Amino acid sequence: MLLLTPACGELFDFRAIPYLRNRSRGESLCQNLGYAGLAIISSPEMYVHALTITQSLRATGHGLYIGLHNTSDTHEVTWADGTLPALDSPWLPSGEDVIDATNKEHGLLSKSGYLRAINDRDKYALCGSHKNLATEGHGTSLLNQQPTGVGSILSETRVLSYLECVLLCGQDYRCRVAHFNFDLLTCRTLEAESYTGFTANSKSRTFVRNGYL
Repeated sequence: MLLLTPACGELFDFRAIPYLRNRSRGESLCQNLGYAGLAIISSPEMYVHALTITQSLRATGHGLYIGLHNTSDTHEVTWADGTLPALDSPWLPSGEDVIDATNKEHGLLSKSGYLRAINDRDKYALCGSHKNLATEGHGTSLLNQQPTGVGSILSETRVLSYLECVLLCGQDYRCRVAHFNFDLLTCRTLEAESYTGFTANSKSRTFVRNGYL
């Protein structure tokens, strides 16, 4: 097993607004600063970075509005760019105030670090851009192994190298596993909950992306 060391550098353009405001006012403050609006934190790497830069604000007992909401016509929870949350998104644990798209309109990065939905009230805000979102992938490389019990795949693409396969996974916020076959030169990407484990295969190498913390 080989650990892939993450590169140093800040790829995500987020900014925390340290003023308690309602969601509309918080989003306006973000736009006045040149951001598209409230931040999209759809990938594990975005989420970890958001946790890091908001730690001091969340320690005050308040969460931050983010670019997550439900649509009024379908009551479907989506990010501000229209994409759906990943299957393994870190919702507030069951038994507490979990996501409820039927009566809570606004997404929040809670003081505990989980995602949740709330009605409009004064909170901090996390700003971000919605176009050309930076991508990266942190994880572990498994030599001579492939995923097993695969139910569905995100994509299957012909590539020239394992590294290219890993990069493809990093470009899709839903990807949690990228399987490269050395003989076929194919890359299969899988999302969370679409496989059951790993099995030996001397012609394979698999990248397992870190999930949400």
